[in-house]
Amino acid sequence: MTQYRVLKRAQQYFERQERRCALGVAACERQVREGEAKLAELERYRGVYMRDFDLRAREGMNATRARTYQAFLVRIAQAVHEQRELLARASTQHQEELRRWQAAVRRRLALNRILERHELEEDSREEKTQQAAADAHAQRLWILRGVRRGH
Repeated sequence: MTQYRVLKRAQQYFERQERRCALGVAACERQVREGEAKLAELERYRGVYMRDFDLRAREGMNATRARTYQAFLVRIAQAVHEQRELLARASTQHQEELRRWQAAVRRRLALNRILERHELEEDSREEKTQQAAADAHAQRLWILRGVRRGH
């Protein structure tokens, strides 16, 4: 297998790898967005529940109901905390996938530059070969014309 064919195969591999990494980045971005939406919803729900608790507490409520509200507020706070942790992990994973994708892009671009250089060198060699063939042909014609004229 020629060096050029090996490089072309490597290029195809790096392109596939870059696409896979891009899909990973997109999946992580979705997870982050979904995590942010869920966190916002939990925080909104906690705020509504806290306002409701404050309103009912001012109006007066029995101790059992107050403990139920407080226990539920603790569970919501825990859910918010856990969602923040999940979001932080998703954001970290997104950054890692983004770095992986950027590295894949750099590798593909570097290989593309090598291939372009190889193709330019090949074109130059081909051009020189064609020029040498044209020169040889012109020289043969010149010699043949000279021979026919008797020189």
